[in-house]
Amino acid sequence: MPDRYADAVLARRRELRELRERLAGGHRGELRSCLALSRLAAARDASGELAALRREAAEHVRRGDRSARDRLFEEVTAAVNTIAATVAARWAAELSPPLRRIATERGLDMEPGWPRLPAPRPPGPPPPPDPAPSGPTLLAGVIDAAALGRLALLPIAVLPLVGLPALGGPALAPLAVGVALTVLVVAARARRIAAERDRLHRRFEQVVGAAAAAIEADLDRRLVELEPGASAALDAAVLRRRAAVDRELAALAAERAGSRG
Repeated sequence: MPDRYADAVLARRRELRELRERLAGGHRGELRSCLALSRLAAARDASGELAALRREAAEHVRRGDRSARDRLFEEVTAAVNTIAATVAARWAAELSPPLRRIATERGLDMEPGWPRLPAPRPPGPPPPPDPAPSGPTLLAGVIDAAALGRLALLPIAVLPLVGLPALGGPALAPLAVGVALTVLVVAARARRIAAERDRLHRRFEQVVGAAAAAIEADLDRRLVELEPGASAALDAAVLRRRAAVDRELAALAAERAGSRG
């Protein structure tokens, strides 16, 4: 007749030996791997979210009116804080299960609430804007004046093309002057709006770039703070579990020797 008790003892001893092999220190490597993968995933999430914010802000700069451009800086700052909080929460939610799995696969008894992840920090206030560019140089002013002078003479030059004399006397002088002034005003306004949009684009790129650096720095800080504590807790649990396995193996060996005697 088969000895089912002896078979169960042998199976249990084999199971305990396999468990003891898993308690030989491999948890440290798995911990480092989990932390590194979480770092890559969080950096990828932050990069994707900030890239989408850049595209949306650039679209507002290109198509938005004056009021939309005035609100853009506050909206970008608020969006940056939201992205930082979202990335931090996702990092914590995706990192906790793999860490708990390291302990569960080895039968480790961890304290309630483990792992306790460091709290995130917001990116902080945006950096100050770059100093305003200096006024145009004398050479640039001369070049601009010459260009605008040629632009002002354009309506008078095209009068013969529509059947009117270029020098039509006093009757056409107010028309030519009015058209020239209108062209000058429109050109100046277009240049001012283009300069404002360019300045705003550089400003939100500065804010988003600073936020990306702050998010990555805070992520590195949390990883540095987490690893020693998590590693020490796993080490202590592994030692306790290994001692319990050794005691059970010794008890089974003594019981088997007694049954043989």
